[in-house]
Amino acid sequence: MASHRRLTLRSGSNRRRRRGRSPRWDASDSLSITGATMGKTVRRLVPIGAAIAAVNAIVPAAFADQGGGSGWEQTFTPPFHLAAGESCAFELQADVLYDHEITRVVETFPDGSPRVVDTQGSLGFRFTNVDSGESIRRDTSGTLRATIGEDGGVHFRFHGNGLAVIRVPNALTPPGVYVVSGNVDYLRHADGQREFTEVDGTLEDVCQTLD
Repeated sequence: MASHRRLTLRSGSNRRRRRGRSPRWDASDSLSITGATMGKTVRRLVPIGAAIAAVNAIVPAAFADQGGGSGWEQTFTPPFHLAAGESCAFELQADVLYDHEITRVVETFPDGSPRVVDTQGSLGFRFTNVDSGESIRRDTSGTLRATIGEDGGVHFRFHGNGLAVIRVPNALTPPGVYVVSGNVDYLRHADGQREFTEVDGTLEDVCQTLD
């Protein structure tokens, strides 16, 4: 059985402050923003590559908020596959165990494309090291707000649990598949780099857990 290792950062002296640069949307950053809303965003910010990308993900949510002009729409997060060396040293398969998510556009740009997008709901994954056959299950349910900058950059704010995938090459935060828990700020910079800027909670790199 692989050891379960977590990186824990809490508010205070260990908190990393946000840099001045803005992130750019990437479908591999947050598996929670998918479906029609992500499609609109991606079409506007074509220099993209999610989802985690969305990523991703988030607080078990009742669908009572749907309808009634609230703007909430059902959305889904797909399973994903990462080749060896892409984020982990080994080949990784991520299968969706349950997915009950809703999303809405809170604010738009003058051209009508999304600027601020909220996603919430329950989402669970089974992560498998294809080489060894070992797998783990993780809950990534919570809430996520994505704020898209004029240059296409994106600031993600996680509350509860969530998921973020960082691929190589990335200099600011080591590549990995991160299950987040707590209040976490995550940036996709305009130059393509990604980083966690504020973490009041825990980050588990699934790549380390399954290695």
